[in-house]
Amino acid sequence: MERPLDVVVGRQPIFDRHMEIMGYELLFRSVGAFVPNGSRALGDQMTADVLFSSINIGIDRLVGDKKLFCNASRGVLVGEVPIVLPPERTVIEVLESVVVDDEVVSGCQRLLDEGYQLALDDFRWSSEMECLLERAQMVKIDIQDTQPSEVAKLIERCRPFGAKLVAEKVTTLDELHRCDQLGFHYAQGYLLARPQQVQGRALDIGKLSRLRMSARLLDTECPISDLEEIVRSDPAMSYQVLQLAGLGAAQGLRRNVKTIHEALVLLGWRRLQSWVSLLLIADKGRVSQEGVTNALTRARMCELISKDLDPSMSDEAFTVGMVSSFDLLLGMPLADVIEGLPLADEIRGALVHGDGFLGHLIADVSDYLLGHPETAVRSGLGEEVMSKASLQALMWAVELTSVFNARPAAQMPSEQWPPAEWD
Repeated sequence: MERPLDVVVGRQPIFDRHMEIMGYELLFRSVGAFVPNGSRALGDQMTADVLFSSINIGIDRLVGDKKLFCNASRGVLVGEVPIVLPPERTVIEVLESVVVDDEVVSGCQRLLDEGYQLALDDFRWSSEMECLLERAQMVKIDIQDTQPSEVAKLIERCRPFGAKLVAEKVTTLDELHRCDQLGFHYAQGYLLARPQQVQGRALDIGKLSRLRMSARLLDTECPISDLEEIVRSDPAMSYQVLQLAGLGAAQGLRRNVKTIHEALVLLGWRRLQSWVSLLLIADKGRVSQEGVTNALTRARMCELISKDLDPSMSDEAFTVGMVSSFDLLLGMPLADVIEGLPLADEIRGALVHGDGFLGHLIADVSDYLLGHPETAVRSGLGEEVMSKASLQALMWAVELTSVFNARPAAQMPSEQWPPAEWD
C-alpha cells in the first residue's frame, strides 16, 4: 500500500512576563510539497498547508490548551483561504506584507465578528495601519529589525489603542530585560525557545469526494444525510470530520461523538464549507485503492452485522469499523491515531480494549477479514452470517472505490454531482 503523506508544522512558543507559555505561533515547514509561483499565491498556499497539516496532526497535540497564532496573507484576510481553526483559541497574525485597503479592513472585521483575535506582525507605523490597530488585540514588534529608539516610539503610538505588545526575536537576557522595562506584555525568540517541528500523517481525500461535498454544500437545503453518505464513502474524509469535530463547536464547547452523523451536526454548515474549500486548495497525499477498499469493507461489514444484532447501534458500528482502519492507513498505532479524536467513551473502549458489544463486533470482523474465522466468535455469530456480511460489504466497497477512482467528475450524472453551477 502506498504511504500516506507526511505532514509537518513548526511551532514557536510565546511567553508572558512570568515565563509561562501563553501560545504558540504555527510556522510553515516544507516536506517537498509543490508551492505555486508568485508571492501572493505562495503566502496563501503556505497558510493552507499549515492549516491542513495542523488539522491532521491535531490541535491539542500541537498547542495543548494554549492559544495558537496563525500567519495570514491577504487571501486569508479577504476570505479566499478559509480558516478552520477554533476561533476562541486562535490569533490571526496580519503579515507586514499585506497591503491595507478596504477589502482587508472588512475582512479583519469579519474575522473579529467570528470570534478570532488579530495581531499585527512585524509592526511598523503608517497612517494606513491605524485602522487595523483599532481592531488588533496584539501588536508584534521585531526588536532586531527596529532601532531601540523607534521601538519606544512604536510602543507610545500603540498604547492608546490598548493592544498587548509582543517582542519578537529576543536573543539575549539584556534584550529581555529592556523589553520588560519598555512595557512589553509577551516575548518570543531564540533566547526563550527555538521553533520545533511537529510531524504527523495525512490521508488523501479523493478529488471526487471533495467536489461532491463542495457541490452539495452549495445547496443550503441539502439534507445532512447526503453529506453523511459522502463522508462515509471516504475514510480520509471521515477521519478529518472527526478531527474537526474535536476542535469544539461555537463558544469553545467540546463534545465527544459516537457517529459521523453527530460529528457533522457538531461542525455545522459554515465550518464544513470552510473545510472543504481548504481541501480544494491544499491538495495532498495518496492512499492506494486497496487500502480504501479494505477500510470501507470493514466499516460496512460492522454496520451490516449490527443491523441484525442491534439495529440501534448500526451507525456506531460503522464508525468503529472505519476508525479501526486508520492505524493501517496512517501507519501509526491505533492508540496514537484516536488520541486526538473526540470519540465517546464506549467507542474508544471498543477500539482500545475490545469492550462491550462494539468491541466484540470489531474484533470478530477484524479476525474474519484477516482469515481467522475460527476466532471470530465473540458476538455469537456463525461463519455463514460472517461470510454473507463480508461479501456484501466487499461488493459495496469495491463499487464505491471503482467509481471514485475511475470516473472523473465530468462523467458523473449531471443531476447528482456536481450541479451545473459548479462549472
